[in-house]
Amino acid sequence: MFFRRSCREVARLLTLREERPWNWRERIAVLLHMQICKACPRFERQLSFMREAMGRWRNYSGDEPPR
Repeated sequence: MFFRRSCREVARLLTLREERPWNWRERIAVLLHMQICKACPRFERQLSFMREAMGRWRNYSGDEPPR
């Protein structure tokens, strides 16, 4: 099916989201996949956590104590 994606394809799209916006087909495919998969939403949360941690690390000056 056109919108059916594997976990591997969805994981690739989730990591590419930082580099380029998704087209409408990719958005729909990811949304549909996330409704039926348990692992990919967890992977998305992990990516979000890593993105936030890296942002904090980039902005860390060393003057304030870490949280």
